Order: sequence, then structure tokens, then C-alpha cells
Amino acid sequence: MQGDQTLRRRLSLVGGVGLTLGLGLGAVAGLPPRTRHIRPAARPTSAYDEAQARFAALGARDDASVLPICRSYLLDHGGPTDSVVLLLHGMTSCPLQFDALSQRLHAAGHTVLVPRLPRNGLADRRTDALGGLRAAEMAAFGDEAVDIAAGLGRRVTVFGLSAGGLVAAWIAQHRPEAARVIIAAPFLGISSFAMPYQAMIRNVLVRMPNLMLEDAPDEAAAKPGYNYVRKASRSLGELMLLGECVLREARRSPPAAGEVVLVNNPADIVINHQLVALLAKRWRSHGQARVDEYVFSAEDHLGHDIIDPRQKTANPDLVYPIMQQLIEQR
Repeated sequence: MQGDQTLRRRLSLVGGVGLTLGLGLGAVAGLPPRTRHIRPAARPTSAYDEAQARFAALGARDDASVLPICRSYLLDHGGPTDSVVLLLHGMTSCPLQFDALSQRLHAAGHTVLVPRLPRNGLADRRTDALGGLRAAEMAAFGDEAVDIAAGLGRRVTVFGLSAGGLVAAWIAQHRPEAARVIIAAPFLGISSFAMPYQAMIRNVLVRMPNLMLEDAPDEAAAKPGYNYVRKASRSLGELMLLGECVLREARRSPPAAGEVVLVNNPADIVINHQLVALLAKRWRSHGQARVDEYVFSAEDHLGHDIIDPRQKTANPDLVYPIMQQLIEQR
């Protein structure tokens, strides 16, 4: 009898612990993180000299820990121009991703601003810096980049890829200083999970301890020498959280940017295409902004990174003329 009572007590204890853990995991996965602190903070420059000074302050953050070829850069023409193009690179990459395209745009008469995303472009390719990334940090970066671009010329066009595409979506939603925003492969969610699971995955990733995820040796060897070879689980969740902020605002209000173009690559297996389609649907539902789409053919066999000419799947002869046309189109 006493043994039975002891067993029942132990089973009750195990059951209680299991229930507590289950409820805790359920809360972690089910309760959305707070996002009230993620808000636009516009301080646009209005004069060329002011914009240059703000860019100099931005560039001063590129200390010895940053790979020299990965520093923020500005290609100008010595004064304000009719067109300013802001280029936003992807996560674990750096501004060098845009070097060939930025030179092409500069030669065509545009002022081109290519800032380094927070915690990217470090000389240590195995850094764990991305483990500290936060959604609010990325939103603030996007606002600062537009603030600088606004004083460099008359019309600002934004082009962003991947995580840079997500920041471009934030800019499109909130910043009227951007006349046109081109969003390529925005990282709103993870491709391999259906939409009903995206929120749960995001909530877990932003609350669990960060994990550094190693690239497979062949994957790391195939990357350009300035790309990180480890990913931070926390940064993926924070990017998804920023994406949720944009999706939420898109349901309530149209984009502040006058024109938006979503670049769709069906061969991209990294992003969640359903969430991108949902964002376009919500923006279009307001009927107050022009939201267009450009779709590459799956037969083009482009990878997630359609810009960096050093990627094995790159095809700049195909992609660059199209991107320039989208940027210059009125």
C-alpha cells in the first residue's frame, strides 16, 4: 500500500512537471512577443551637406572589426541629383554584394547609397554577433538610411534583397520620403513551414536561447569570402517579428511609399512566398497605392541571392538590366 502511494505521488509529480512544461512551451509558442517598441522614427535630412554629415557618422561605425571591403559606401556626383538609389543588402552579407550594380547605377547618373546592415560585414565569418540582433534595430537602421538618402537628391528609390528586402518593406509601409520601393525576396518567414506554423516558430525563436547554426562544409566553401558561415537562430526570429509588424500595419493602412514593386523568383527556396503574397494582397486592398510585381521565370534557375555576381547561381547579364529598369521606371 505504501509503495502504491509513493508511486502515485511520483506519477503525480511527473504529471505536474509535464503539465507545467507543456503550458510553458504552449505560452512560448502561442503568445506573440511585444512589438509596441518597434515604431518608425523619421528624421529626414533636407540638405545635401546635412546628408553627407549623417553618412559620415554612419560610416564611422565601421571600425577595425569590419572587413574593409564591407564598409558602407556612397557613390555621389558632388552635389544633389535628381535620383538617389538606396541599396539594402542581405543578412550575413555586406555592401560589397551590390558593388557591380551600384557602379552601373552611378554611371547612369544616380547617387547610390549602400549602408552596412547592423552586425553584418564583420571580418570574423564565424561571429556570433547576429545572436544579438533585434527587430527594432533593423527598423531603426531602415529609418536612418532613408533619412540620409532624403537629403542627397530629389527622388529616393529603395531596393532591398532578403533581409534588406524586409527593411525595404518596412520603409515602404512607413516612409513617404521613398518615392519607389523595390522589394526582392523579403524574409518574412521560413520557406519550409506552412503559414499556420510561422507565428509559432517566430515566437519560439525570439524567446529561446540563441543557437549558432553551422553551414555545411560544401555550403560554406561555395559562399563569397565575406559571407558569414554561421547563422543565428535568434536573428531569424527577430526578422520574422519585424515582418509581422509590417504585415500587421499593412492590414490597417496602405504603404506610405508612392510606388511598390515586389520581385518574385519562384526558384527561391529560402523565403516564404505565401507571406509575401499576403503582404501584397493587404497593400492592394486599400486601393491607394500602386503595388506592382515582377516575376522571374523558374527556368532562369536563379538562387535566393539574385544580385551578388560571386554567387554560383548569379546571372547579372539577365538580372541587372531588369533591376535598373525597375529602379528607373516612373
